[in-house]
Amino acid sequence: MEIDNGLIMVDSEHCAGYLFDFAGRGVYSPDGKVEVTKAQADEHNRLLAEAELLGLDQNCEVGQYGTFYYVKEQVQTWTGVLVSSDVTRTGQSVTFRRNGKVYRGRLQKEADCFNFRRIK
Repeated sequence: MEIDNGLIMVDSEHCAGYLFDFAGRGVYSPDGKVEVTKAQADEHNRLLAEAELLGLDQNCEVGQYGTFYYVKEQVQTWTGVLVSSDVTRTGQSVTFRRNGKVYRGRLQKEADCFNFRRIK
């Protein structure tokens, strides 16, 4: 793996997902152990969250989808970066708005994350 402008790259076109630091055991991606420091992992996670929001704002078309987290009546990235506080929950359905766009998803039992799709 290489580091490209702060992102941990799996190959020349793909970056690793969010990284988890297990104190005393190392840093892990969803695919396994990554030989980077905690500081590098923190910077990667910060940049990845920024990229997610940039992609949502600039590239997400109606019908496209993603995954975020419903926490304390807000929608957030995995690292807790606020995506939207303009959120309506009806039962298990979550609708949120960001920059004039509307997204809807459905909460799953015992899970904070939910898949959403842009609807407007």
